[in-house]
Amino acid sequence: MALKGPRTRDLPTAMQHSLRALLAPASVALVGASERPGAIGRVVFENIRAGGFTGALHAVNPNHRRIFGARSFATIARIGEPVDLAVIATPAASVRAVLDDAAAAGAKAAVVITAAPGGDPQQAREWADSVVAHAKSLRIRLVGPGAFGVIRTDIGLNATFSDVAAGKGRLALVSQSGAVCTAMLDFAAPMGIGFSSVISLNEDGDVDVGELLDALLTDTATDGILMYVEAIADARRFMSALRAAARVKPVVVLKAGRSLEIRGDEGAPTPDEVFDVALHRAGTLRVQTYTQLFAAARALAMARIPRGDRLAIVANGRGAALLAADRAFDLGMPLAALSKATRERLDTLLPGESARSNPVDVRGYATAADYAATLAATLADDNVDAVVALYVPRPIDSPQDMARAAAQVAQASGKPVLAAWLGAVDRNAAHAALEAGGVANFYTPENAVEGFAFLAAYRRNQQWLLEAPSSMTDGDTPDLGAAGGLLSRQRTAGPARLAPADTVALLDAFRIAHVDASPAASAADARAAARRLRYPVLLVRDGDDPRRTLAANTRALEQSFAQLSVDGEPLRVVATPRIDGARVFAVGVHVDATFGPVITLGAASYFTRGASATMLPPLNRRLALDLVAGCGEATAGLADPSREALARLLLQVSALACALPSLQAMVLEPVMVGGGEAMVVDARIDVDTTRALLPHYAHMAIHPYPVELEGDVRLRDGQRLFVRPIRPEDADLERRFVAGLSDQTRYFRFFYQLHELTPQMLARFTQVDYDRELALVAFVGDARGCARDGRGRAGGEFVAIARYVLNADRSAAEFAVVVADAWQRRGVGYALMQRLMDAARNNGVARFEGTVLRGNPTMLRFSAALGFTMSDDPADAEQVIVSLPLS
Repeated sequence: MALKGPRTRDLPTAMQHSLRALLAPASVALVGASERPGAIGRVVFENIRAGGFTGALHAVNPNHRRIFGARSFATIARIGEPVDLAVIATPAASVRAVLDDAAAAGAKAAVVITAAPGGDPQQAREWADSVVAHAKSLRIRLVGPGAFGVIRTDIGLNATFSDVAAGKGRLALVSQSGAVCTAMLDFAAPMGIGFSSVISLNEDGDVDVGELLDALLTDTATDGILMYVEAIADARRFMSALRAAARVKPVVVLKAGRSLEIRGDEGAPTPDEVFDVALHRAGTLRVQTYTQLFAAARALAMARIPRGDRLAIVANGRGAALLAADRAFDLGMPLAALSKATRERLDTLLPGESARSNPVDVRGYATAADYAATLAATLADDNVDAVVALYVPRPIDSPQDMARAAAQVAQASGKPVLAAWLGAVDRNAAHAALEAGGVANFYTPENAVEGFAFLAAYRRNQQWLLEAPSSMTDGDTPDLGAAGGLLSRQRTAGPARLAPADTVALLDAFRIAHVDASPAASAADARAAARRLRYPVLLVRDGDDPRRTLAANTRALEQSFAQLSVDGEPLRVVATPRIDGARVFAVGVHVDATFGPVITLGAASYFTRGASATMLPPLNRRLALDLVAGCGEATAGLADPSREALARLLLQVSALACALPSLQAMVLEPVMVGGGEAMVVDARIDVDTTRALLPHYAHMAIHPYPVELEGDVRLRDGQRLFVRPIRPEDADLERRFVAGLSDQTRYFRFFYQLHELTPQMLARFTQVDYDRELALVAFVGDARGCARDGRGRAGGEFVAIARYVLNADRSAAEFAVVVADAWQRRGVGYALMQRLMDAARNNGVARFEGTVLRGNPTMLRFSAALGFTMSDDPADAEQVIVSLPLS
């Protein structure tokens, strides 16, 4: 038994998306087409014609009968044929009327190149907002106003006013600046870099970056995505789309504006630092310049992904090798230590004066054969993850012969080789020979090493992308009821700092270990508390100006009390844990204006630059340990049991950040770590109770693994199956499940004959973003080992899968369900669909939609039993559309 949603989610077909009319229009109407020199309408018209647009191009201008020999229509309605895309280059006052005309003609998308009228900035903003709102009311997807335009090279569409044409390629360029688009096209042209799509979006426009990423994810003409970003309006949608895209295609991001940002609260990371860690969690790569943007794309396209960070350098000149080694040192990339076997092999290849170490210098009189043999020996070393191959022009062999020899070796190896053929910028033969072997030429030693650093960073970020942490810690389940009750009793509506007693209660609710403390209204109270808690103790003043001092004896305590006490306000005496050799850390949660809560870790007083590490929640053990490692020297040498204890504390902090939208800031400092313990000595927590009712982790940029959906279902015959959301490590289970289906069941699910899932399909089906997509899997056998921690499948096997994927407007979802042949007619599909529909309702989904083949009567009856209504599919007589309101 199988049912699916529209085939566009599964089949590798041409673009089928809500933005198809924008990115792949069959017909374009240019409103404002002109022959007048210098007119935008003329530039755009000439660009479209010169690009060789394969669809129908219609000129629209009421003042002309013909434009450059082509018929000109007074309005879009006069065309008399369907129009997918309207490109508008008319005076500002007429734009809304043109949109009305386009909507009447059935246009689904528009690019408004017309900029807002000059003069009053407020009036310009109001005009732009009114154009966007008007397009939305007409259900026209809009780019602009003031748009650069759109380029789609596979159909010859260049609907821009750029004076630089884009070459054909398989990279998509998405930018929040038309000027940057033009600059990048100008840079890419002489480098031979081509594009599948080029589009610039407004920050506050109708089409946002997230939706465009969705379209490019399913675009078979695009292999990689380059992005220029200035600001993110909707972090959840951006991260959801970015993570989905990065699972199947490399995404490289350039962001501008960090120099204008300032650090906020004490210890809080800057917005740019948060953006950086967000990209890491999204499995993408960030660069700092647009030359690096193309270099990173080149490295990802041409090179294999390395297994590790150990780099070797092979050169025919010592100077070039040293430059590369210095750049590797600057970037923190370790040079590989060559094995004894490799050194012995190099003894037979290198001249006597060459060192048998990394970098490997074959000397200037090495032939192409000598160079190739040395490169092969170095690549074969198990201690080497990648090689940077450098060539300095010598009279022994030509650059192309050396390139050809190196490329042959690289092609035979499974490891990445990145090259710099110095002085060969205009030597196309050498460049082509390297690329034929899958070797990217970066022209300089430093750039080649940076190319490898991009690959290494991409590998690490992709590993983070595969992590699917839940909002809970394993074992010590937090008392969410106690935490919620505590916050509901807060008297202040809005931002407020928790009282010390409430702070302690909240830490207790999330099982966060802390030391004892006592209030002290007088010096005598402080002395009594210090005797009970044992010196040394911390004397803490709370409030708007929090301070604390360490007192080792009674005299120091009394002096500190006199200094800290203001207007008779009580202080706190806090015990210090007795942990031999303990390290002192600080853990914080800060709320970024765009990406929500972030977790920071570092040495005490960690807001000293360079001493802290930051990560977005949710965390799991792997991510928490990576956060610990990211502190560098602050955590270097920390014993494994203490490292685990600190990671455990970070997991508890992550659970708190996930569960409490009202959390505004939390600083745990100092935190004593040692002897396998992590103990909070002092804490400050700020909350904003007006945010307490935000639904479905809406305060977070990354939706946690929905552990709350795990559980059993009972079938009609009494058998129980374990149900949980799908996880990235389920790829092998998913592959075996689909392979085990009968030919008919697979056909009913995918609508075409499919024998096995491709790697791309496996990634799409198992590496889901839970904010936009949910797949529930039913297990038979011992499957609980693959539940929350994902550490193995423990003998379980899929017997059914039900999933939904939200549409672009998030009001409806396409859904699919398939049950293994041996388990059909036992109520598995019905039970799983009920679970899926309940989860969708809780996520605000208003309607389920799907498609069933008319030749699948079992699924038609199943859909009717669930309450779905049925209608003919106007696009395919063999299909039936089924729909069910969920609210």
